[in-house]
Amino acid sequence: MTHAVFRLAFIPAALLMASCATTYDVDPRIAPAATDFASAPRVEVRLDSFSFEPRTLGLQDGQPVTLAFTNVSDGGHNFAAPGFFQAAQVAQSSAPIVANGAIEVGAGDTVEIQLIPSRGGYDVDCTHTGHTLLGMTGSIVVR
Repeated sequence: MTHAVFRLAFIPAALLMASCATTYDVDPRIAPAATDFASAPRVEVRLDSFSFEPRTLGLQDGQPVTLAFTNVSDGGHNFAAPGFFQAAQVAQSSAPIVANGAIEVGAGDTVEIQLIPSRGGYDVDCTHTGHTLLGMTGSIVVR
């Protein structure tokens, strides 16, 4: 009976840990070289202890944008949106940053990427262990 109880407790914990460490294989589409990212609007995304601000990021379909991710906390976070990064056209210089479907942002750091978003709704979370469970989730809406 003791072994059965251990197994019942272990399985959900193992699944939880595995889901928190997820990375994604994203092969970003590269934006055309002639894309004018120099005049693209800059959209700020703030990462804090277990939250994103804004929680829902609204972008325009087909309009180049620079996304600036700033981590204002004392620990590392990421902005994981594999479906969004897979659908977008990413500047050549930004492609290595989104290759695993998540933008890693160290404590106190800012990471910028340039891309052309694609219409749709996308989920966002922080895949660092336990951060999603603590509410570090959001969404992206591209119209």
